Amino acid sequence: MLDFLRTNIKKFAILLWIAAAAFIIGGAYLFVRGPFTMGSNTAIQVGDVKISFPEYEKAYNNVYKFYVQLLTQLKGGNFTDEDLKKLNIKKRTIDMLVQRALLLQEAKKEGIKVTKKDVLRAIESNPAFYYNGKFSKEKYLAILKANGINPKEYEQSLQTSLYINKLKAKLFKNVEVTDKDVRNFFEKNYTTIDIEFAQFTPTSFKKEVKVNDKALKNYYNKHKNDYRVPTMVKFKYLVVPLNYVEKDIKITDNDTKKFYNNHPRFFYVPLRIRAAHILISKKDNMTDKQLQEKAEKIYKMIINKKITFKEAAKRFSDDKFTKNIGGDLGYITKDMVLESFWDHVTKMKKGEISKPFKTKFGYHIAMIEDIKKPFEKPYDKVREQIREYLKTAEAKKKWFIVSDKIFVDTRDHHLTLEEAAKKYGLSIKESEFMSLKKPEAPFTSEMVQNTLLTGKNTLLGPDLSNNGYLIYKMINKKQSYIPKFEIVRSKVKNDYINFEAEKLAKERAKELLDKLKKVGDFKKLAPQFRLKTKIVYKLGKFTPSDKFPCSYKEDVMDNIFSKGKGYKGLCQYKGKLYVFDVLNKNFNEKEFKKLKKSIKQQLLAEKENEILEKLIEQLKEEVKIKINPKL
Repeated sequence: MLDFLRTNIKKFAILLWIAAAAFIIGGAYLFVRGPFTMGSNTAIQVGDVKISFPEYEKAYNNVYKFYVQLLTQLKGGNFTDEDLKKLNIKKRTIDMLVQRALLLQEAKKEGIKVTKKDVLRAIESNPAFYYNGKFSKEKYLAILKANGINPKEYEQSLQTSLYINKLKAKLFKNVEVTDKDVRNFFEKNYTTIDIEFAQFTPTSFKKEVKVNDKALKNYYNKHKNDYRVPTMVKFKYLVVPLNYVEKDIKITDNDTKKFYNNHPRFFYVPLRIRAAHILISKKDNMTDKQLQEKAEKIYKMIINKKITFKEAAKRFSDDKFTKNIGGDLGYITKDMVLESFWDHVTKMKKGEISKPFKTKFGYHIAMIEDIKKPFEKPYDKVREQIREYLKTAEAKKKWFIVSDKIFVDTRDHHLTLEEAAKKYGLSIKESEFMSLKKPEAPFTSEMVQNTLLTGKNTLLGPDLSNNGYLIYKMINKKQSYIPKFEIVRSKVKNDYINFEAEKLAKERAKELLDKLKKVGDFKKLAPQFRLKTKIVYKLGKFTPSDKFPCSYKEDVMDNIFSKGKGYKGLCQYKGKLYVFDVLNKNFNEKEFKKLKKSIKQQLLAEKENEILEKLIEQLKEEVKIKINPKL
C-alpha cells in the first residue's frame, strides 16, 4: 500500500496544500510583499513572493501531520520513520509552497479579484465555526487561538486560497468526463480477474549448469567490472555535536513560562483509550451478511465465556498486526484510528466488550482495557522539558554558525585538525577506509564524493551527520583495481552458475509461453513440462496478493487488466518467473453503479490536475525561483 501511495502521490500533489490547509485550519500562510533581496529569514522566493522560515515551518508541520494521519489510516498506525522519510515531506512542502505562490501570481495576472466580502463569506460558510446552526465569531476566534493562529494571518491565507480557487474555476470550466470514460476506467481498474500460472525458480536449474575454467574465465572477462574493488578513502575529522553549542545557551524561567502560555495545545493530553479489537474482514465470496454472522458467532463465544477475548483475537482476527498480541491496540487517540471506530469505543466503559460493529475494514469486536481522561500538563511538570526544548531549538539555530566559525578559523589560519580540536575543546577522530558506495558512519556518500573531487588534505565541511557537524580531510587513498581471476574464482563460479540457471529458467518459461499461446490451455501442456499450476480467483488490480506475486508489479497488472481474458504472458518477480493465462475478467455491474459517481469525480480531478501541472511547469519557466540552501 505504501509503494502504491509513493507511486501515485503525484496525482494529488498539486492539490495537497488544500488538504493540508483543511486538515489544520491555518494551512500554510503565504505573505505577498514587494521585490526584495533573499535574506537569512527567507526560505523560498518565487518571483515577488516571499516565504519566510516560520511560514515554511508551519506548512511543513501541516503536511507532516497530513501524511501521518494518511499513513495511520492506510497502515492502521503501523508505519515507521523510514516510511515518512521515503515520502520526502520536505520536498513536498517546498513544491506545495512554490506551486501555491505561482498560482497566486497567475490569478492576479489574470485580473481575478478577491474582496474582503469574499473572505468574510468564506469564513462564515465554514461549519467548523458554527454554533447552534449559525456562524459564531466567538467560536471562530476561539478555534484560531487554540491552534495558535493569528486571525489576520488566517484571513490572508484564506484570501490566497480564494484567488487560486477562482483561477481553477476559470481553468476548469470546460472540463468534462463522459459515461464512457467512467465505464472504461472501471473496466481497466475495478474489475477482477481469474488467473492461472506456472512458476519457474532459477535455483532449480543450477544442477543443469556445466562449469569449467574456460567458461568461468570468459564470464570473468565479460563482467570484470563487477569484481572491481572501489577507490577507498580514509578520513581524519572532528565533530561539533549539538551539546557543544547547547552548553553556552541559557534559558530563563520567563522564557519557559512564556512558551507554556503561548502554546497551550502542546501540553494538552487528549482522551486516551486502551483498546483491543478483533477484526473480521471480507474474504473471497463472503457476503456482508455472512461476515456479520461470523462476527456475531465469535462475540457470543466470548460473552458465553467459551473463549477469552485475547484467545479469540489470536484465532479469528484478520488484523495481522495485532492478532498475536490478543488484539491489543495500545492507547489510542481520536486521530490514530478511523472516526467510525472511535465513535464506538468512546461510548464504551472500562472492561466492556462491544457487539460487532462495522467500519470500512470489516466488522470489529472491541474491548476497553483502560480510559485516561484528557488533561493539561501543569507548568511545573513540564518546565524542564520546555527548557531543554528551547535550549535545543536555540542551539540548532547557532549550530551551523558555530561549526562554520571553527571551520573558517582552521582553514584561514592553516591549523591542523589536532590544533583546532585542542583550541575548541573537541576530540579528533580517524575513520576506517571506506568507498563511495559503502560509506562508514558518520560519513555519507556525498561527503566521500566531495573528498574524491577535491583531493587529499583538502579541508572540508562543516557537513551535518548523525553525530554532528563534521570538519574533515582525506588522509589516505587506495586506488580502485580489478583483482585477478584466481583471487575471485569462487565468486565468479557462484555468479556464473546463478547467471546460467536464470538463463535456463527464462528459456524454459519462454518455451512454455510460446506453446501455451498455440495450445491455449495449461492442461494440455502438463505432461510435457511436468507442470504444477495454480489458479487465483477474483484478483483485483489494486489489491495485490502473495498468491500471484507478479500482482505487485504495476506494469504487469496494467497489461493484464488492459488486455483481459485470454491474455497470456511472462513476468518476473524477486528472481522467480511466472507464465500466466488470464482465464476470466469479471465485471460487477452492481459495484460499477456504486462507484460510478466517485470514479467520475476522480477522473475529473485527474483532468484538472493535468491542466494545473502544465500551467505550473509553464510558470516555473517564466518566474525566477530561489530555495534557501538551509532547507
